[in-house]
Amino acid sequence: MEFEAWWLLIIPLLFSLGWFAARLENRDNKSRQGQLPASYFKGVNFLLSEQPDKAIDAFLEVASVDTNTVELHFALANLFRKKGEIDRAIRVHQFLTSREQIQGADRERATYELGVDFLRAGILDRAENAFCSLANTDLKAEAARQLLELYELEKAWDRAIEQAHILRQFGAEVPVGDIAHFYCELASQELEAGKAEQARQHLQNALETEPSSVRASLMLGEIYFAQGAFEEAIDQWRNAERQNPWYLPLVGPKMWEAYVRLDRRQAGFAAIQDYCRKYPSIDLLLVLVKAAEDLQGASAAFELLRDEVRSRPSLLGLDKLLEHQLKGGMDDDRGQDLRLTRELIAKHTQRLERYRCQSCGFQARKFYWQCPGCASWDSIVPRRAEELDFYPVS
Repeated sequence: MEFEAWWLLIIPLLFSLGWFAARLENRDNKSRQGQLPASYFKGVNFLLSEQPDKAIDAFLEVASVDTNTVELHFALANLFRKKGEIDRAIRVHQFLTSREQIQGADRERATYELGVDFLRAGILDRAENAFCSLANTDLKAEAARQLLELYELEKAWDRAIEQAHILRQFGAEVPVGDIAHFYCELASQELEAGKAEQARQHLQNALETEPSSVRASLMLGEIYFAQGAFEEAIDQWRNAERQNPWYLPLVGPKMWEAYVRLDRRQAGFAAIQDYCRKYPSIDLLLVLVKAAEDLQGASAAFELLRDEVRSRPSLLGLDKLLEHQLKGGMDDDRGQDLRLTRELIAKHTQRLERYRCQSCGFQARKFYWQCPGCASWDSIVPRRAEELDFYPVS
């Protein structure tokens, strides 16, 4: 291969071009750094030195100079919200919504984030105003979702139903089971006001929305029970069995009383005994034991309870067994030993007899249709914690 002399010119030329490009890039970087306001660097320093209020003042001054730093303010407000400093997040978002330079999507986003801040702070009226103002924007679906959460917090169930339907029109996933619960909550409010017929209509709406709404069937049964229509009450509770039999313990005592009022004790005992066999529950078992005591006496009830505890051992069952055994007023040493044993067991059963949320683990002595911990509907199964641990629902 022959050597060409002009090749010697290529190397210095390429070197010169690279050097020139580096100088241009360096100059551009210095120019961009020079364009950043001094307030930006002051704000960073205040943040690093844990002076958030001074940092906010500095960053707000940046926004008044350069609207290109809007993302910086959104990030700053998000940081404050995650740290639980909602008042500072509100201050940043309020500033963004008040700047005339900030228009369009950025202003709508700032309004939405401000509504979220108000919602987290419990300032519900101002949160509602912020979300409602976005009804005709690209953020209408997100705002509607937040409004649904807000109306649930306010227990404004009629507005929650309306908002849920709006969300479904937007194509959002809103479980029909949740809407059925909203109708049931409305029914509960009507019952508290003594308006049984209005409550019944809400429950019918719940069943039309979600035919498998076991809560609506249970509540309809309770309305019939309160009105003395015991046959209709039992029919409603049997319908609840077809929907979800694990909720029967919630109405077990009233179901037995309905059979007693109808003077059909044997049929009631057989029905509850069948439920206990199919859907084992400590609460249903106690109803069955009471029914046995009413029909056959205390001795037969004790034998039944003992047989059930032996077939499905549990501390809750043992506690009830000892309670029945001590009803006779045993004053000898054996009775004292049994009382001591029950006292020791009771310390553990207080924890085991609670209901537990399957979503967040929240536990409570009272049954809730909506978990107070995570606000999920139907996440608490009406079975005690011990039963779920050893005999889970299949």
